[in-house]
Amino acid sequence: MNPFLILGPLGSIIIGFLSIIIWKIRGNVEVRYFLLGGLVWGISIAPKIAMDFTLTPRLNSWAKDTFSITGLLIILGIYVGLRTGLLECGFAFLAFSRTRLRKATLEEATAFGVGFGATEAILIGFPSLMQILMFIVNPSILESLSPAQRKIIESSLNSPTWVTIAPVVERTFTLFAHIFASVLIYISVAQQKPNLLLIAILYKTALDSMVPYIQTMINIDMPITLLEAEVWVIIMGSIGLFGTFYLRKKHQEALRRNNYEGEILR
Repeated sequence: MNPFLILGPLGSIIIGFLSIIIWKIRGNVEVRYFLLGGLVWGISIAPKIAMDFTLTPRLNSWAKDTFSITGLLIILGIYVGLRTGLLECGFAFLAFSRTRLRKATLEEATAFGVGFGATEAILIGFPSLMQILMFIVNPSILESLSPAQRKIIESSLNSPTWVTIAPVVERTFTLFAHIFASVLIYISVAQQKPNLLLIAILYKTALDSMVPYIQTMINIDMPITLLEAEVWVIIMGSIGLFGTFYLRKKHQEALRRNNYEGEILR
């Protein structure tokens, strides 16, 4: 059992808190904007959990009986992707268009995105951290599991330390994706450009549509597959990072131009 595996979920939690601290200092914004982002994440994740107990198993069973493995992955990919795109972007849009967030600044909107992604990183990392610590402190728990479950968990707990890079990388680049989508939605509302909302939905749909396929890539007995599975997240997160810089620059230019034109009119 490798005790250093706690560095993976611990790293995810640190990424979450560190991102909030950095943007709190850099953006000089109130904590409530991070909390609002976290709240909207929780609201958008609740229907997903409900669907995973009701609709998802039925869809999975139907697709398995109807299509080949390729067809199954395509159907599930479209379902998972659209579910994320519509729910996460939909609730974020409502927050920016129907609450006090409609008066938010660009820095505050970015803080919303940071809070959205940071909350996900923290709440995904914490249960994993507790689970690993539980097995380290009380390894006898493994004896109560079925042979199949025990084999999977033991293989996972004996992974090399370097695999802890995977969750840290995933949470970092997923955070960039959440910030990008949030800024897209904010500018869509602020500048009345519905096409940017559509881009945000398509972007998050594309990001999560690969999840079913990526899950088939992971082999516990081949730890390198854990890193290979992060390639898509890195690509999409990088697009999000550069896209955020581009959007922020363009929005700031638009604000300066509007202020300049306003001064001329006076």
